[in-house]
Amino acid sequence: MITRRELLKAGLTAGAVSVFSGTVGGLSAFAQSGPVMRRSLHGMALDDPDLAAYRDFVGLMLAKDQNDPVSWLQYSLMHGRYGGNYRYCPHGDWYFLPWHREFVLMYERAVRALTGHTAFAMPYWDWTVDRTMPQAFTDPTYNGKPNPLYVPNRTLNTSNWPLPDAWVSQKVLDEKVYSQTNFQLFGTSKNPKQDSLDMAWVVRGGGVQGFLEGTPHNLIHNSIGAFMPSAGSPRDPIFMMHHGNIDRIWANWNALGRSNTDDMSPTDRNLWMNMYFKDNYLTPTGQTYGAYPRDLQDIRALGYTYPGLPTPDNAMPDESRDARLLSLLSADTTLENLRVLPAANTEAATLRAPLVRRVRMPSTLKSQVLAPMGAARDDAEVFALIRDMEVGPDVSSVRVFVNADALTPQTPDTDPHFAGEIGFLAHPDSGEGHEAHGKAPPSAMIDLTSTVRDLAGRGLLKDDRISVHLIPVLRDGARDGAGARVVPASIEIVVA
Repeated sequence: MITRRELLKAGLTAGAVSVFSGTVGGLSAFAQSGPVMRRSLHGMALDDPDLAAYRDFVGLMLAKDQNDPVSWLQYSLMHGRYGGNYRYCPHGDWYFLPWHREFVLMYERAVRALTGHTAFAMPYWDWTVDRTMPQAFTDPTYNGKPNPLYVPNRTLNTSNWPLPDAWVSQKVLDEKVYSQTNFQLFGTSKNPKQDSLDMAWVVRGGGVQGFLEGTPHNLIHNSIGAFMPSAGSPRDPIFMMHHGNIDRIWANWNALGRSNTDDMSPTDRNLWMNMYFKDNYLTPTGQTYGAYPRDLQDIRALGYTYPGLPTPDNAMPDESRDARLLSLLSADTTLENLRVLPAANTEAATLRAPLVRRVRMPSTLKSQVLAPMGAARDDAEVFALIRDMEVGPDVSSVRVFVNADALTPQTPDTDPHFAGEIGFLAHPDSGEGHEAHGKAPPSAMIDLTSTVRDLAGRGLLKDDRISVHLIPVLRDGARDGAGARVVPASIEIVVA
């Protein structure tokens, strides 16, 4: 058996594109005798039966009385309201993936019922392959008529298109998503205060966002603009294509042999598996229904699958590492082998003045972090844990750099000091932050290890000083004003 580190040392990226890209041409949807095949929009003809059915469905739903439960608006409101709050949708906690799996299924079943295309399978947008929005969603007309899949007010701002490698490249997904063997590190972690199955925990957030949610998921929402950065994001038909790809990545992760729950404690397994999303969804006839995460694990049992699912890679969880990191995410820093260098904070990161926190690593820790992967008995990694960020309304994301003393808003994500980017979906601006709207402020963890090692290899790590620099990125159309601020409650630079 091989561990996560050994996979990375051996070069997981080699050959991975063919495994994970999901681009299999010429397939038609499976007959109803078996699971339908959800296919990539890559290379899909504009008149493909599945794409045509989805286009017809959106047109039918938009043409209805929008007060009707079975209408485009009312379906979207189960998620949340444009310009308002989230209703049932979880972000920033460990229910993010299962809740959205059922939400996409809700639409998939409705397409079959309303269009009569009983073998319909929801397509997905593989943004690793297609770095711009697929044509079916950007053409204002189709066959000489208004295209229901087109939303006129999308920003599609050119600074983010084509989507950058730092968000969606196969190498980044391999190293930061597929290589994880623990569900809370792969997805998003539990709110450490959760102690019951009260459904209020679902919308509250309060976990630490993993790379999948905090980076490609959030940042692609923001880059599309219009409805997509908001709680009303399902009003854009591209939503299902985007979340179909997020769901496919989860299915890929499971197909690699990763378990959602095997390494959870009995208490956590109960809290995750048995949370009831009561009345969070609508049937094709407008009745509400609920779902449990325990019933959303097996996609074939749910009636669909994806092409090109990988075979197990036999990567065993690194239980010691996972325990250290999960302890960190839960704010429990009592483990002896967890070295935490905290910095409580009330200062803001702004465009004119990036927020900087510095520590000095003892030489023993530095040598462990810089040791070749697998060389030390316990490989050391370094992380920045950025907790409870109050985010101004003009901010789309915050970029994280290491030892970047010359940092400006124009410093690109290709700079060797760049470590990661955390995206923030929009929330109503009342001046009272996320808590006023039932959401905990977002938290995220950035793995600094590869950046620190690369800087050392380039001769850019001159001493034992490690500094983390945060700089906000403006939301499209925003001005550099009071709203361009990010204030974390704390920044912890951790060697684990």
